[in-house]
Formats: sequence, C-alpha cells, structure tokens
Amino acid sequence: MEASDYCIITTTTDSQENADLITRLLLEKKLVACVQSTTIQSAYHWEGKIMQSEEIHLQMKTRRSLFETIQTEIEQLHTYDMPEIIMVSMAGGNLDYLQWIEEETTNIQSL
Repeated sequence: MEASDYCIITTTTDSQENADLITRLLLEKKLVACVQSTTIQSAYHWEGKIMQSEEIHLQMKTRRSLFETIQTEIEQLHTYDMPEIIMVSMAGGNLDYLQWIEEETTNIQSL
C-alpha cells in the first residue's frame, strides 16, 4: 500500500441538496470512503463577468483508480454545465487511515 494509490477529489456545487445527492450516491456505491463538506464563498470569471456565489465544497477521500468512475458519476448528478472535479494525489498519509480508505472502497456497489 502506497500513499500515492490514494487521492482527494474535490468539487463544488450550488445547493445542499445536490451536495447531499452526490455524497450519498458515492458513499452507497463505495466509491469514496469519506466526504467532507463546507460552505464557501466563491469568486470567479464566468461568461465574461466576475461572479460571486455561495457554494458547497466537497472533499472526497478515495483510491486513484476510481477517479474516472467518480468523475462520471459526479458529471451525471451535478447541476453545473461544467463542474469542477479535481483529483489531488496523496504524497503521504497515516497508514491506518489509508487502509481504512482501501477497505471502504472495496467491493464497489452498483445501484
């Protein structure tokens, strides 16, 4: 088990309902071990304007090998036309925690 086999995936969405839907589905399918959410203030360029909005930021812990499947699931559930979906590889981590991620994302469920 190498820390580089694991990652954190982040996305943002515009509502708690959409954040809850994404979280629940990814956990039920055992694609992620953990999802943390926080409300954030975002400022960004969109369609030639500077926008500001409140968003829900999701941070998911999982295995790198599941990224493409998770990305597809998020894209199907997301309310945005072009959602942020970013994967950051882990360079290190508590081995017990990494083992827990492994155990929680094994035997993936199809719903």
